[in-house]
Order: sequence, then C-alpha cells, then structure tokens
Amino acid sequence: MAPGALEEAAVVTNGVTKEVTKEVTNEPTNGVTNGETVVVTPEAKPESKPEFKPECEKCSAVAALVALVNGKTEAKDVEKLTNGIAKKPETKSDDTTKSDDSDDKSKDEKKDEKPEDQTMKCEIKHLDRKYDEKDELYFVERVAEVDKPKQKDWWQLFAFCLVRHYDSDGDLDYTRLHVNPQPLRQLLRDIIGNYPSDPIDVDDVQIEDPYHSLFHYRKEIESVGLERFAEEPESLAQLKLLVGWIKSHFELDIAAYDKCVSGETKAIAYDRLWTVFPPETIVHCELLNQHRAFRIHNTWYERCEPEHFALSVNYVDFDGDNLGTRRTQLCIPKYSGVLELSELTTMPLHLIDNADEIRQALIARGRAFEGFVGQHYMEYNANAVKKGEKGYIRFNVSGRVMIDCKTYHRLEPNDSFIVNVAVAKKKARQKVVASADVDFASEEQTFDKLSDEDAMMTNATVRGYSFTVKRFLEFMINDLKPITWNPSCFDSLVLDPAIKKTVRALVSTHSQKRESFDDIVKGKGQGLVCVLHGPPGVGKTLTAECVAEYVQRPLYMVSSGDLGIDSADLDHELTRIMDMTATWRAVLLIDEADVFLEQRALHDLHRNAMVSVFLRVLEYYSGILFLTTNRVNTFDDAFKSRIHIPIRYTDLSFESRKTIWRNFCALVPGGVDVDDKGFEILAEHDLNGRQIKNAIKAAESLAAYDKVKLDLEQLLQVTKIQAMFEKDLTNLSGIDYTAPGQSRKDADSRNMFL
Repeated sequence: MAPGALEEAAVVTNGVTKEVTKEVTNEPTNGVTNGETVVVTPEAKPESKPEFKPECEKCSAVAALVALVNGKTEAKDVEKLTNGIAKKPETKSDDTTKSDDSDDKSKDEKKDEKPEDQTMKCEIKHLDRKYDEKDELYFVERVAEVDKPKQKDWWQLFAFCLVRHYDSDGDLDYTRLHVNPQPLRQLLRDIIGNYPSDPIDVDDVQIEDPYHSLFHYRKEIESVGLERFAEEPESLAQLKLLVGWIKSHFELDIAAYDKCVSGETKAIAYDRLWTVFPPETIVHCELLNQHRAFRIHNTWYERCEPEHFALSVNYVDFDGDNLGTRRTQLCIPKYSGVLELSELTTMPLHLIDNADEIRQALIARGRAFEGFVGQHYMEYNANAVKKGEKGYIRFNVSGRVMIDCKTYHRLEPNDSFIVNVAVAKKKARQKVVASADVDFASEEQTFDKLSDEDAMMTNATVRGYSFTVKRFLEFMINDLKPITWNPSCFDSLVLDPAIKKTVRALVSTHSQKRESFDDIVKGKGQGLVCVLHGPPGVGKTLTAECVAEYVQRPLYMVSSGDLGIDSADLDHELTRIMDMTATWRAVLLIDEADVFLEQRALHDLHRNAMVSVFLRVLEYYSGILFLTTNRVNTFDDAFKSRIHIPIRYTDLSFESRKTIWRNFCALVPGGVDVDDKGFEILAEHDLNGRQIKNAIKAAESLAAYDKVKLDLEQLLQVTKIQAMFEKDLTNLSGIDYTAPGQSRKDADSRNMFL
C-alpha cells in the first residue's frame, strides 16, 4: 500500500480497543506515550470510505490518533477524547452492519431497564397524551414529533405535568395539569374538595384548563401548604413551584380581581366575571321585587345566543314534607368593556355596600319562612304569583289565604318538586302550631332549626290558596299578616236566640274533633250540613260568615257557577273543593244551591245526574257545610234526610231592621250622627239587610263628597231612592219608558232633589 493512503486499525488505549484510520507507511508502528500503548495493525483498504462526522466522539478520537501517529498531536489530548468513550472492549467484525445492529439492540435493552434512581423531579413538564396505532394511550414530551417511548409511566417522575390530551383522531381534546406528588395531591383534595368542574379523584389529581379552582383557592393552597410542609423540604419545594406557576399563569386576572374587591375600581370585565363568583359564594339578586340570596354551585359562559354568564345556584325551600335545597339558574347578560358591580343583576353579597343590613333582613324573613311550615290561615293584601310557561303570572289578592305547601303539591302536581334534604333533617313528629294558636295541620311534623346562613337563602314566597281568587298561588312572605278575628260578630247576628244557640252548639262541637256517634259505614255522615232558606238579604250568607269567625276557621264560598253545569265537571270540582275544605277544616258555603237541590224529574237526565253527584259527595263530606236557597219547596226528597239543621229566615221586622241599621252604622269609620229616634225613622223603610248595608255605603260617600260627618240627612236621601226603586219593582203596572215623553215626565215627578 502506498504511503499517504488511509487504512482502518484497532487501537488499544488503557485496555480499551478502538478502531482508527491512519495514513499508510512501509512498516508497522508501535507508539508508547505516558505508559499508554498504541498498537496499529495495517489492514486492507475498505472498498468504500466511511463517512467522517466531527460531532461524533469516535470520529474525533480516530482523527486524534491519526494525528498522533503522524506526530501532529500529543498523547494526553488523545486520552481526553478516548476517556469519554465506553470502557468495555468492542470488537469490530468484518460485517460492519451486523455490528451496528448489535449496538442498537444493546442500547434499546438498556433503555427499557427502569433506572434505579426514581427521585421525583421538581419540574413542570409539558407533555402530550396521544393514542398509538393500537389505540393505546402514551405520554410524550411537547417537542417535535417523536416516537412512542418504551417506558410507560416515565412522566410520573415529574412533580407537575401540563398534558394536552388528544382523541383517537389526533385532535386536541383538552388540557390538564397532572399533580403527581402524593402530599400535594392530598393538600389539594383537602382544600379544593369536589370542585364542580375539577373533580379530584382519590388516586389521582387532574385539574382541567382553565384551572379556575387553582385561582379561587390559591391563597389557601399557599398558606396551608407552607404550614403543612414546613419540615418537608421536597414537598415545600414542589408547593412553591405550583404556587409560582399559579401566580404567573393568572397574573393579569389576580391584578384585576384585587382592584375590584379592594374597592379601587369596583368594576369588572365580562370575561373576568368568573373571578368574583367562586363556588360556595353567597350571591344577592332581586327576584319579584324581593331580595334573594343563593349559594353558587357552578358557573360557566353560555356561548349560545343570547350569550350570558350562567350561575347554577342553590337555595332553601319546603316541598310539603321536608326542608331542603333546590337548584335554579341565574344569568348575567353579556356586556362590553367593564361594568360597575352595582349594575350587575347578580353580585356577591359581601361586595354590596349595605351587605349587613340585607343579611339581617334575609335572616329575619328566613325565620318567618320556617314558621310557615304546615298549614296557616293568614291575611294577604298584595300581588301573588304563579309560574307559567313564559315566567311568573301576577294576581292581585286581597283577603284571606291558606298557606299549605303539601296540599298545593297534592292538588297541583305539575308544580310539585322534591328538595334535597341535606339542609334540614326531619325529626320526631310533633305539632306545628299555626297562627292564632290554632292547628290546621292534618299531619304533625317538625324540623331542625335552620342555621342563619340557610335561613338567609330561603325562598321569598310560600305556597298556598287564595279564597278570593280561588287559585293556588305563591305569596310574598313579607306581605302575610295574621288575621284579626271578630268572634263577637256572631252575637250581633240578627237571628232567633234559640236558633243561634243551636247553631253555636253544633259548630263548636264539630270543630273540637271529639269522638261521637258515627254511621254504620265508616266515613259516612261525619259532616255537618245546614240549610239556610228564606228571602234575599235576611242574613243567610252572613250567618255562615259569622259561624266561620266564631270557630276561627277558613270560609270557602262557592256558587253554582263555580261548580259548572255538567255532571262530570260538578263531580271533579265539588270533590276537589270538599277535599280542600276538609283538609283545612274550613266552613264551606254553597250559595244559591237551588240547581243542585231541586226535585229530580223522570225525563231530565242531565239534572238527575247532577243531583246524584251532589248527593254522593255530600254523603261523605266531613266538614261544616252551609247551603243557601230561596226555593226550599223544590228540594229533592233525598236531601231532606241529609240535613242536620234547617234554618228559616223571614222578612225583617221593624225591630230587626232597627238593630241592623245600628249595627252597620257602628262600623262606619268616625261614627255617625244618628240618635235612637233617627234609627227608628230609618227602620220604617222596608229594606233587607243587604240593602241597608248598601245604603250606608252610598251615604258615606255622599257625606265624604260634602265633607261633613255622616248623619241622618244623607242616610234618608239614599234610603228614599232605594225605597222608590223597590216600589217600582213591586208595582205591577210598572213604568213604560218606551212611551213618548213618559220617561222625562216620570223622572221629573219622582226626582226627590227637585
């Protein structure tokens, strides 16, 4: 081989065999430098020249040895390069490709071996989680495309991993922060708990982007963690790494939040509303013109039109059986720029200027809500509401109402609900005392007292029935007032003393629920049926009203028009009404009940069906029932045996009219200027009780117009007009207002003011 040519050789340095290439000389060369022996054995020149790579350690060593052989370098420089190469001897076979494959196989085997040092690295690692061709998940570093690593759980050696999760199609699904140190996992479980959008499992802690839970609990994580890990350097370092990342990631959000809650700006941007509404926060808003408080469960941005910030919130309600929580949704419409907190429809209660005042008012109303558990007969004069398909429908209610959520849900099943009983646990059965120390409850129950915070979040309305509107509605708690009973009205009732005594005895005994004689068939004949018959305006309806006042029970008044004229409608409505009145132990008055009491006819099947329905329902009614009629002589014979006490009313006598005038005048605000002689003059006019009442109302208006005290003069003016009208009605000839000139002529002759 000619001098200057290249050849491959095996070099032994410190007992390590190396492959080199040198320039060919005529004789073999042995070099000894610093105790190192370099043996160069000439070989035949390979057919192809190997590629020289300067960055390769082996190539650099070979180049140094060649220079050493040529006398262009020193042995110590060669030692520095060769010491970094593997210490085990390598044997170069003739088949270079085979040798390289063996080296690669050896490297792969070493790569699969789990390193002995498993110490967790205090780093935040950015990773991607993907699916391979077998739909198996694997983790890789977030760098240029790399192959699937051999070791499956290698990423768990890092304290925190920000992992982008891809679906099986290779599309980005979501990003999560994986917390690997067990002490840090336990810390987050203890502080954050079951955060709605970031559930923390027992064995793993993964917090999903946008990491709101870390923002809301950042201060607790830092303070509790520093105390807990004070003597654990490794966990303390991991905690500081996490807290530092949180502060860096939410730097702008934290600055805006601090300015808002400190009062520096008191304004917030729409995309940062989530910062002031963390879960479990008590928020305040106004619904139905009432202050309300709710506890936040979760929040999110609704992207569908109309865009808004949605708040899923809890509050306390009563379902008729239990006190507990219900869930509803509030929303803040999307806005641009920043908005003052006071302009938000919903805002955290603690950020309101008069928060303490509102809190105390809410707690007081919550205690009142607690008191309305069960059945309560109350006075109400305000708007009531009922939920419809497009919101609440308002009703103007003025009169007495029965608060009874259980009956509300039983008879209005479409509006019923069931609460979560975690707030208040049902205790041993005990009476719930209603207003005026009267128990209307058909079931005896009581509940644990609510905490101040739970009382603050109670509903602003209670459910019940209006006896004037005749609907189940929701009533504002703040507008409910106790009833002022007037038991003395029964004494002022103008009725035969013997009849009054009998009626009082019957209703008093029946109201006491004492055990007494019953029918052979259980449940039949337990009611008290009174028929009041006589001419109009003699006190039939007033008798029922006075009885209800005397026994301090609700009065349910219904007419034939309310019950319908179809037998099926009558059956449904009458059964429903009698169910309510029996539940509330109310006095039921069916006014002008002639249509249901008339004698059945052979060919009138429609009337016969209605009478049969009425008879059957009446037989099983257990409450107090008053029936008024003007035509007792048309009664069906079947009703006669079902009447406990019939009361006949006649036309009012002179003394009765005088008493009625005096009783009604005593009710006029400011009194009347009428003496006993004046009442005798008024009593001479043949008016019934209703006409006397109407005359006093009209005279009162006349006196108010003249700005004088009501006296005999105004009463006589109205009374004469009423008497003339009665005379015209009873005159058989009447007045022919169709005759030419007759209307004006008659009016002139009868005008008492001319």
